[in-house]
Amino acid sequence: MSRIPRCRPLVVAGLLSFLIAGGAFAAPAERYDAYHQLSEVEAQLKAWAREHPQRVTLLSAGASAGDHPIHVVRLADPGAVSPEERPGVFVGANVAGFHNAGTEAALDLVRTLVENADGEASELLSTLTFYVAPVLNPDAHDALFAAVRVRRSGNAMRLDRDRDGFEAEDGYDDLNGDGRITKMRIPDPAGEWLPHPDDPRLMVKQDSTKGWVGSHRLLPEGRDDDGDGLYNEDPAEGIAVDNNFPHAFPYPDPGAGPWASYAPATKAILDFLFARPQVALAVVYGPANNLLALPQNLGEGADLGTQTFNLPPDIAEYLGLDPEQEYTIDEVWEVAEDTPFVRQSGITKEQAAQFLGAGPAIKLEDEDRALLERLAEPYKQRLTAAGLDPKRPAEQYAAGGMTPWLYYHYGALALELDVWGIPQAKQGEEGDGEATEGLSVDRLEKMSAEEFLALDEETITAFLKTSGAPPEVTAATLIQSVRAGEMTPSQMAGMAGQQGGGGGSGGDSSSQRPLSILAWLDEHDPEGFSPWTEVRLPDGAVAEVGGFDPFLEIAPPMEILKPALRVHTETVLDLAGKLARLEIVSLRLRDLGGGVYRVEAVAANRGELATHTKMAVRARARLPVRLELETGDGVELVTGYRTRSAERLDAHTGTLRGEWLVRARRGAAIRVRVLCEIAHGDQKTHTVAQGASR
Repeated sequence: MSRIPRCRPLVVAGLLSFLIAGGAFAAPAERYDAYHQLSEVEAQLKAWAREHPQRVTLLSAGASAGDHPIHVVRLADPGAVSPEERPGVFVGANVAGFHNAGTEAALDLVRTLVENADGEASELLSTLTFYVAPVLNPDAHDALFAAVRVRRSGNAMRLDRDRDGFEAEDGYDDLNGDGRITKMRIPDPAGEWLPHPDDPRLMVKQDSTKGWVGSHRLLPEGRDDDGDGLYNEDPAEGIAVDNNFPHAFPYPDPGAGPWASYAPATKAILDFLFARPQVALAVVYGPANNLLALPQNLGEGADLGTQTFNLPPDIAEYLGLDPEQEYTIDEVWEVAEDTPFVRQSGITKEQAAQFLGAGPAIKLEDEDRALLERLAEPYKQRLTAAGLDPKRPAEQYAAGGMTPWLYYHYGALALELDVWGIPQAKQGEEGDGEATEGLSVDRLEKMSAEEFLALDEETITAFLKTSGAPPEVTAATLIQSVRAGEMTPSQMAGMAGQQGGGGGSGGDSSSQRPLSILAWLDEHDPEGFSPWTEVRLPDGAVAEVGGFDPFLEIAPPMEILKPALRVHTETVLDLAGKLARLEIVSLRLRDLGGGVYRVEAVAANRGELATHTKMAVRARARLPVRLELETGDGVELVTGYRTRSAERLDAHTGTLRGEWLVRARRGAAIRVRVLCEIAHGDQKTHTVAQGASR
């Protein structure tokens, strides 16, 4: 197996003690000692399918632009329901192309499910189907192992990014010969970057409030190969697959493609998942983490909660509202929901908003956000138990990304987890970016809205400055957001840690996070930073090349990654066990005489998660829950419809009631079943008693 050159064996005292003990799944006896190249991933998947044919089926979702197959492992045991018809869990890794730690986490999940033949793994696999895709962007996956390493997200297509009529003619160059593309700083009095006053190895942006004056340009390492005065603007890589999905597609970024799903890998992923609407939970192992940092608004569309409407005159008259005035959907719904037409037609608030012309969603529904907050707690506890940092910075997913598409369009409960990240510096250490005299992330996370609003603006401003918040975020805007109920202090705390997370760039808009990274690096992997070395460019300019290894923050040595793999396998399996589970909790038959019976049934969700996310309901992305009466074979429906439906059943308490009048012969079986494509179903039968009719 191949090893990253810098991932030499490290002596990390007590590291094995960080492994979670006593979990539901025993850790495999053998763990990977190195990251897997694409060919090794394929060989391992084929070996599992060959050795465990009853449990493992190797599928292909399609091929990449470079004609690499996109493998998906289907894991399921024989059961009462066909694997293709059961609720599904999809886990996709490395759609970003440079997130090889995600591939290792996906392989760890497959290995755990394959090797645990008995116990809870077997129970899950008899009722659920897992689809695991360890490499969703195979064209970029092996950049980690290249002779010259660079973070690559583009596929094998060739692009003309600078629109000069030539493709891929100005890529990165390893000017100092260290085998990795880092950063290049060029002295320039008009530049926006300068060496960090506390550690000149780091570069930070100029900041007039601190008296920091720019002295350099900061660029990716390389020459101006095409002589147009720009550096590395046309590298030899194509479309970034993880920016090529439909939601908030970032047109006209050439790296995202001319339109959504243009990249073959993106189209293959979409087709694969659309063909499997039973997938209820989707986990992406990628650069973002929406359990450590709740998703912020994405895109520039309207939003259901804030958009205002002018009502058509006839509707305004019916509701007694002013057709010249603009209303939010909440204001309209407050008047409309109890009108006879709305009640009798079963119209929902979401349907009303769509009729009025609501724009695309750009933020999480409130209940879905609350769900992520609840799911984050056990996840953070696992991280803590494994000796990992639950408060470290985390990135947001990007426009056109796979995760927002899964949530906003596909209708799944979608998580993106980055698997591992450099821990935040401890309080009191230089560069912690967390502690302030009056306010800290810890304190903010535990605050109520009332406690936050009681703070003075000076305290909040000091916290924002220390945590590296962008200048447009001010104490006044945060106070207004909390007062309006748009944000909680806990959500604010989650976002506070995001500044500088996951960049691996050697330069950061926050002055504190790079110091924290460098402190970790000096202790654990000093070779992960290339000292600044003077080079002369073809035009005679003198520059310096150096900085962080491009994979430093996302692909640590395997000895350090192993505890994180365990945590994420535990997390996925735990979530799978919480999925909605529908049961017929009551089925009664009342004899009305003359062979006519009243059938009364109640179905309930006994799972720990709702059947649908609120966004899935709003988007009408999935079929509703259906309670059905089976007719025929001696059972005839007298009036009404055989089916009752609900857009969603809440966790634990959600119920759906159905009543029918039927004509049935003696001894006939009256069967009722509850169905949902993304939840476990159930059925019950009541036999008409001999002589029961009057």
